[in-house]
Amino acid sequence: MKSIGKMIGSCFVLVCALTVSGCGDGTGEDEESETRRTATYRITMVDQDLSYTRAGSEVFKHHVETATDGDMTVTLLPWGAVGTDREVIDQLRLGELEVVNATTPGLTGVIPEVQAYNLPFLFPDRITAWTLMLDPAHVAFIREHWLERSGNTLRFLGAAENAIRHMYTTRGPIRTPADLTEHRIVMRTMEAPLYVSLFEALGVRSVLTIPAAERYTALQTGMIDGTEGGLASAWEAGLLEVSEYVSLTGHMFDYHWYVVNNDFYKSLPERYREIVGEAALLAVFTQNVAAMRESDQALTEMRKAGRQVYQPTADELSQWREIGREHGLAYMSRELSTEYLDTVMEAVEAAHERIEAYHGRHATPSNDSARELDE
Repeated sequence: MKSIGKMIGSCFVLVCALTVSGCGDGTGEDEESETRRTATYRITMVDQDLSYTRAGSEVFKHHVETATDGDMTVTLLPWGAVGTDREVIDQLRLGELEVVNATTPGLTGVIPEVQAYNLPFLFPDRITAWTLMLDPAHVAFIREHWLERSGNTLRFLGAAENAIRHMYTTRGPIRTPADLTEHRIVMRTMEAPLYVSLFEALGVRSVLTIPAAERYTALQTGMIDGTEGGLASAWEAGLLEVSEYVSLTGHMFDYHWYVVNNDFYKSLPERYREIVGEAALLAVFTQNVAAMRESDQALTEMRKAGRQVYQPTADELSQWREIGREHGLAYMSRELSTEYLDTVMEAVEAAHERIEAYHGRHATPSNDSARELDE
């Protein structure tokens, strides 16, 4: 995967250069205000307000406004200023917002099947996860299902990396699931049933679903002993100031979902629909690469800060995978249709085979996503 990583890194530099050159100060404030007053179509887009998601949203905004010569404008709003995950999706469905970079928990109440992509150890590596969302057949499958599930209110545009999820604890190191039990870890996760039940199955003492903003204080005071999530978000939130141990389990891949209100989308001229689709694709490319780079940078900073970063061995990862996959499949068989889950798993396998073919290798099963991140 190293050659692909270098190639993508070069593409990221090019995208950034194009974005900066296109978003400079060449347009005066008065001229920009005039353009916004006369725009025919106005988009309010809600962004996760993370540095790597902002990179994608800014590219979306730039392409839409440039390609339509200012006839469409995009106003970016941070997620926290609008509401909770579910409230934002409700506003999108009502047409009070036009575009959202959505979370899986926010969408689950409307589209439960979105949880399928959080199946523990579903993806052998992040490149497979990226490739899946460039498969026209699978994108069409998602789009059709979303429209049906949401009563034709939510239209799927694309999905980009949020994070490959690891663990951060005040006690450890955490090498295997047995260590969670031995150290009597109280774990914080997102407020999503799969996450909660997964860590219960892995043997933690208990699971708390406190808000993300409260993680730092909860770790500092001992309310929790650990949390899980992406490297970049953990570092950016300062969680490694109050936790000593990092375990690179890579237990889940998590997407952010670019989604548009379907009535608004259908109201646009055909060419403008194409532009919105192009903008979403550019945003996905940008967010993917930005998320990867920030993840790598965060891991480097954690090591520089003297945190104990543990990379599980292949045998240890197999222990996480065995429990994670078994529990994840059992949970999803209760929540989702077997047909839907099979479709997703087959599409992931096909995406991985395309990556292997690119390298001229035969596809082989792998659970070493965390190890590949660290190489």
